[in-house]
Amino acid sequence: MRRSLLIAVDFDGTIVEDKYPAVGKAMPFAIETLKMLQGDGHRIILWTYRHGSKLQEALDFMHAQE
Repeated sequence: MRRSLLIAVDFDGTIVEDKYPAVGKAMPFAIETLKMLQGDGHRIILWTYRHGSKLQEALDFMHAQE
């Protein structure tokens, strides 16, 4: 039986280019890799120093990738 992992991934500079406070362009293969990990049953946590409206922008970006 395969174990499911809980994986925390930084947003700025890892999932997207670091353009804080703006949301940068997606890093090559980042979204695809996260989708593959989720598809394999792993849970992803968005680990970021963003808060308030800037956090919402990051969440909106991620939801738009679904």
